[in-house]
Parts: sequence; C-alpha cells; structure tokens
Amino acid sequence: YSSISFNKACYSALNDCGAIQLMVNSSQRKIIVKPCPSKDRDAVNWQQISGKYKSKKIECSSFMHQIFDLWGLNKELHYRATGKMVMADKKVMLLFDFSKPEAWRGMKMVNALVE
Repeated sequence: YSSISFNKACYSALNDCGAIQLMVNSSQRKIIVKPCPSKDRDAVNWQQISGKYKSKKIECSSFMHQIFDLWGLNKELHYRATGKMVMADKKVMLLFDFSKPEAWRGMKMVNALVE
C-alpha cells in the first residue's frame, strides 16, 4: 500500500537504466515504466549499488494510496502484474496491466479479482 518494486527481469529489459518514469492510465488500470535520465523532474532512481541489481522497494505512499483508492484495491493485499515490453517512438518500455492482477496475502495467492 506504500511502495512499488520490480524484479531483475524488469531492470534488465530496460538495459539496466538508472532511472525510470512511471506513467498511469487510470481508466485502463495500466502502468508504463519508461527509462529516463536521472536528472528529469519525474525520475525515480531504481538502480541499486553501482550497476548491480538488488531488489528494493521504492517508497511512494502518496502515489500508491492514490492508485489503491482509484482502482478499488484492498489495502491488506499485495498486487502483482506481469510486465511486457512495448515500443513507442523507438523507445523500449514496460507495460503492466492491472485490470486483472494477482492478489497476494503474504506468501499465499488469493482470488480477489478487481471489478
């Protein structure tokens, strides 16, 4: 409910870039992850220790509270969506579709489809 994280495959798919932008399509429940320079105003640094990947939560409680409220997600659950590579203007990005995400309570998947 207060953070977002990405696995190593996501990091590798974007060529180990140091920073990303998160763009949300609220009506379709989709999030695009786009590489960007770390100096950009909306940049989120996700690169770990000097180019070595280590999974880390990106704390962004205001952002995540808005997403959970907007999409009617249960604050007690963790949600996961598989990203797929897309291209726009010759740039590689990751698209995450949260219209039917996996919902988890701890280590157990629960059947909690979002309407």
